[in-house]
Amino acid sequence: MNSDPVIEVRGLCKRVTDASGELTILDGIDLTVHAGSSVAIVGASGSGKSTLLGLLAGLDSASAGSVRLLGHELTGMAEDQRAALRNGSVGFVFQSFQLMPHLTALENVALPLELQGGLTTREAFARARALLERVGLGQRTAHYPKLLSGGEQQRVALARAFVTHPAVLFADEPTGSLDAATGHAVIDLMFELNRANSSGNSDASGATLVLVTHDVDLARRCDSMVTIEAGRRVPNAPHTGSPEDVREAPERGRIEAGR
Repeated sequence: MNSDPVIEVRGLCKRVTDASGELTILDGIDLTVHAGSSVAIVGASGSGKSTLLGLLAGLDSASAGSVRLLGHELTGMAEDQRAALRNGSVGFVFQSFQLMPHLTALENVALPLELQGGLTTREAFARARALLERVGLGQRTAHYPKLLSGGEQQRVALARAFVTHPAVLFADEPTGSLDAATGHAVIDLMFELNRANSSGNSDASGATLVLVTHDVDLARRCDSMVTIEAGRRVPNAPHTGSPEDVREAPERGRIEAGR
């Protein structure tokens, strides 16, 4: 594992204002994620996990504090600048898959490569096809999302996320809408793709993984866990750090479902 940090967060805060006044969603979050690691962000429903993920990925802007992604300070960046940084360097997997319904599986996976540029259409489609074959969908490349099962759609989403060889992969409840057996298969595939780079396979990249999840099995497979409670990071919680600590302290370390 590379010791260089790919994400550095200091004093991160997110506040929103509605009719009832100002609401603090995140308050004073500090976090460092090193290259090649896998981190699970866990916590109760409404604790701010998904908001934190969005800020780490530059999908939203912070109210205060600092976020450095891949060596770039996101604070003060315009959305188009953050989008340019994400392009080709960051992958996403969502609970709802977010595939383009009018595109085939092959076209969905090739789309990020076409947007990134630098490859011909033939080259983009060849790389997309190779990755779909790797995730077991070589015979489903011409199918539209509505003709695929939930597990197949999530595998297409994984292929799409990895096809640009991203440095960081963000996943928000990637198994939340899948049954247990399918969810476990998707988890296995995600970590297999993550390890591909170190094994010399060029079909996918060993991206740093940052996951929001309530799936205990998924969280325990990560190198570390970060617990968020009421918008704050919990210091020295048994499930902040070593996954083995969760097994040793199941009552304190349980992971509650939801966001």
